[in-house]
Amino acid sequence: PKWGAGCSVIAVNLAIALQTASNNVALVDASLQFGDIAVLLNEQVKNNLLDLTSHADELDPELVRDVMTKHTTTGLHLLACPPKPELAEHISPDAFGKTVEHLSSMYDYVVVDTASYLSETVQIALEIADVILLVTTQELPCIKSCNLFLNLAKASGLTNRILFVMNKYDKRKTITPERISESLKHPVVATIIQDDIVITQSINRGVPFILEYKNQPIGKSFQNLVDVIVHHTEPRVSSD
Repeated sequence: PKWGAGCSVIAVNLAIALQTASNNVALVDASLQFGDIAVLLNEQVKNNLLDLTSHADELDPELVRDVMTKHTTTGLHLLACPPKPELAEHISPDAFGKTVEHLSSMYDYVVVDTASYLSETVQIALEIADVILLVTTQELPCIKSCNLFLNLAKASGLTNRILFVMNKYDKRKTITPERISESLKHPVVATIIQDDIVITQSINRGVPFILEYKNQPIGKSFQNLVDVIVHHTEPRVSSD
């Protein structure tokens, strides 16, 4: 729940890591005004989320396939946010929810990258999700925001679906995953190490780091997160 924590980078690399010969994955950019998913994948998109939510009551597989953008390198299916911020107001939370539910009937995994504030659309995404990935860093403002979110999640009955993750982890810093786990009363289940050079190059080239650095320290630490998520979920669709 804080800008700059690296959620969009995690979402992109997670979706690609989950995309296999036996799993079909959809990646949805639900940061409706200023989403970056298409840029992070270096894809030019002609359609977007609004093209599906405007037909939320009459969706079918053919329409979905026509609207989704297929990532050139991996085959991942991408659903970008609207191209102009003012178009976001035309996406109702109800239509968004129906669209994501329909996608979950077609794909083994649907990864939704939300905005970092609790809009109605984000709340719908949280209610639908099998797993909520809560991302923190070792910065106090980010930890504070995560604490507020955890308190809200407890009141809403969402706590058991939350996987708490530390991004940009630097072992030299005194704020450790163990300290945060103890302080916030929720375990940090995975850490993704800090590698500013790799991440910056990945973002600027539009090539997710998991494709090129899978066997490097940052790739291995990210794969640990993927394994945790797979352990906590089962694909929605059986691909035959």
